[in-house]
Amino acid sequence: MSRTAVATKQVGLLHFPGILHFIVILIIAAIETVGLIIWLGLHTGADVISVLDPLLASLQQQQTMLQIGRTTFAGIILGIFLLVEHIITQVDQTGKLSARVFGQIFVFSAIEVVIWIVWLFLIPVNGIVAFLFFFGSLFVEHQIADNVKKGLGFLHFSSLGSRVFQGLIIVTLAEVVGAVIWVGAIPTVSLAALAVGSVVEHYVARNVAQMRE
Repeated sequence: MSRTAVATKQVGLLHFPGILHFIVILIIAAIETVGLIIWLGLHTGADVISVLDPLLASLQQQQTMLQIGRTTFAGIILGIFLLVEHIITQVDQTGKLSARVFGQIFVFSAIEVVIWIVWLFLIPVNGIVAFLFFFGSLFVEHQIADNVKKGLGFLHFSSLGSRVFQGLIIVTLAEVVGAVIWVGAIPTVSLAALAVGSVVEHYVARNVAQMRE
C-alpha cells in the first residue's frame, strides 16, 4: 500500500478502537449516565435508582445549605460530571490537554448543561419543538466537541454529506433516542436506553474524531 493510500485511509464508524479505549468509552458513558440520573433527581425531586439515593440525599442537603435554586444546583452538578467526561474523552483521543483546550471543553460542557435544562422545560410545552431543539442543539455541541479534538475552529461545521457529518448525525441520534426513552419509559427500560445510547454515542464519536473531511 502506498504512503498516499495509508494517509487517506480512514476508520469506519463502527471501527473497534481496542480493548483499552473501549473500556474508557464504557467509563465515559457511565459517568455521563450517572450524572444525568443525579441531575434529573435533583432537578425534579424524583426518586432515582436506590444505589444513588445516599449521594442524591447528600447533594440535596448541600443545596439547602448553600441556598441555591434547584435548577441551578442540579445544572452545576451535571456540569461537573460532563466536564470530567469530556476531559477524559479528550485525553483518550489526543493524549494531551492544554489550558486552551480545557477552556473550550468548559464552554461546550456548559452549553450542553443548558441544552439538557431547556429540553426538559420544553417537553411539557411542545414535544415536537422539544425534540427538534434537542436534536439540533446537541448536534452543534457534538460538532464543537469534535472540532476541539481535531484542533479545528470552535464553530467549524463539517460539509453536508461528509462522513464526519453523517457520523455526528448518528452520534446525536443515539444520545437523543436514549434520552427520550429515558424520560418516557418504565425505569428499567429507560435507564438501559440511556446507558446504551451513551455507549453508542461515545463509541461512534471516537471514530468520527479520527476522520477528516
